[in-house]
Amino acid sequence: MTSGHRLQTAKAPASRQGRRNAGHAWKGMLTSGDGVPVIAFLAHLGLVLALASVAAGQSIRRPTVPAVGFFLQPVPGHLGHLLEPLFHWDGYWYILIADRGYSIHAATTAFWPLYPLLIKAGYDLSTWPMPILGVILSNLALLGALVVLYRLVRLDYGDAVAGRTVWLLALFPTAFFFSAVYTESLFLLLTVASIYYGRTDRWGRAAAFGFLAALTRNTGVLVIIPLGLLLVQRYGWNPRKWFHRGIQVAGVVLGPLLYFAFLQTVWGDPLITLKAQQQWARYQTMPWNTFAAAFQQLDLRWLHWLGTTPDWTMLTSTVTRASFAQGNAYDLLITLLFIPVALYALWCVRPAYSLYGLVLFIVPLFSPSYVHALMSMPRFVIAMFPFFIALAMLLRNRWLFGAALVLSAAQFAALLIQFGTWFWVA
Repeated sequence: MTSGHRLQTAKAPASRQGRRNAGHAWKGMLTSGDGVPVIAFLAHLGLVLALASVAAGQSIRRPTVPAVGFFLQPVPGHLGHLLEPLFHWDGYWYILIADRGYSIHAATTAFWPLYPLLIKAGYDLSTWPMPILGVILSNLALLGALVVLYRLVRLDYGDAVAGRTVWLLALFPTAFFFSAVYTESLFLLLTVASIYYGRTDRWGRAAAFGFLAALTRNTGVLVIIPLGLLLVQRYGWNPRKWFHRGIQVAGVVLGPLLYFAFLQTVWGDPLITLKAQQQWARYQTMPWNTFAAAFQQLDLRWLHWLGTTPDWTMLTSTVTRASFAQGNAYDLLITLLFIPVALYALWCVRPAYSLYGLVLFIVPLFSPSYVHALMSMPRFVIAMFPFFIALAMLLRNRWLFGAALVLSAAQFAALLIQFGTWFWVA
């Protein structure tokens, strides 16, 4: 009897240890190892599809593109209905360009060419609907971006930080733009791949991906900053040691030059893309004026209404959601939150990365919009991967990290529903 009791009590700790080891193994799968970016991508995609199905079930007015009267035809079938919430806002413009080209209206020139060119190429090869091809392209690019980002971060900071980085990015509140018909995921893939190849001393590939990034967005050429810093860090300041590699890196600027040459042939003005920004009421000023305008535009009526009537009906009402969309609050909140993150990144993240993130952060502050001074900043930050490395280093505690993911995913859900039902997000 006694020996039997001793035998049972001896087994109990072993059983608990086995469960504990299994728990650690499961957590390890989620935060370290080559499968992490794939798991993070699948979690992101599952969330997007589930929420898109909710948004697709709501009554949505399908507007035309104001400048050209272009109406995006509904994509037939269940898949088209499910993915329709991901075609909105800038997605209309990219599909318009893929379908009609740049000559239809000068406003199209604000959208750089690689993304719609790839959609058009996919259509020519498959004849699938362009909006569906845009979603497929965006998600394939996101998967690639997360894989390359994980490998890049792991080089300097190890598996754990790399794992937290991709999770924080994949479930960031505005990360649904990675799956929409937007350039965010393609831009992230190309810039991270360029920097990864620079970091691993493969400068031809670094320059090639940088060139493609510079054809994807007007800020793509800025990838030359981390490439230049990595070059100097590896070979020193003596030009004889890095000159031929530097020539390769300089090839990144051929991206915008090629686009400008194309615009010259179509519109007779190589810089018309810069003038097209006026279509979105953007103007040039200093960053402190941008913040002053943002505070002046701040409208918190939606918060007051929720405070006085804190129920589901008020939360989901059109008037509340429209007020939130136009109130500038989320733009300002995200921008202010990322200022200390940027400063922390300067302290703890490799200078070639953190300075690149800082430049990406500062550039939009020089070109606010009369509509929303900080328009699109919550979307722009998801391309600033060095800041997510800093957040991953900051959130070492698993409970803080888990809480951050839950809070982020909740905002992800709310904002995707907002975006999918034609309310402005970023």
